[in-house]
Amino acid sequence: MDEGCDERHLIARYFPGTPPELWPAGEVLYYRDEEGRIVLQEDPWELRFVPVERVPGARPVLCDACRRQLAWNQVVLARAEVAGDGPVRYVYRSFCEDTEACAAWARPEYLREILARVILH
Repeated sequence: MDEGCDERHLIARYFPGTPPELWPAGEVLYYRDEEGRIVLQEDPWELRFVPVERVPGARPVLCDACRRQLAWNQVVLARAEVAGDGPVRYVYRSFCEDTEACAAWARPEYLREILARVILH
């Protein structure tokens, strides 16, 4: 099937306000690749977040993937490059340091929401 004809792609393109939880189910992948980047993928979309330098803080931080509050030393702040028309832009998200454990808590709708907010906006 052509990427432009995928149900999720058509909904996102023609009905961009549709909440991700109403999209047809697809497999959402969330893992760290061999280079240490945090990968979010649901065909046809993919984001690779590169960890950035840690900044110490006193307040808890919310992980965007599992939505748990964590101490700064348990969180990775990461950025992804978003391609589009015009200048390159970056988006920043916070994730658990332990991606594998976080994946057990992260619900597919949370991960879809990250993808939708970044790619479609």
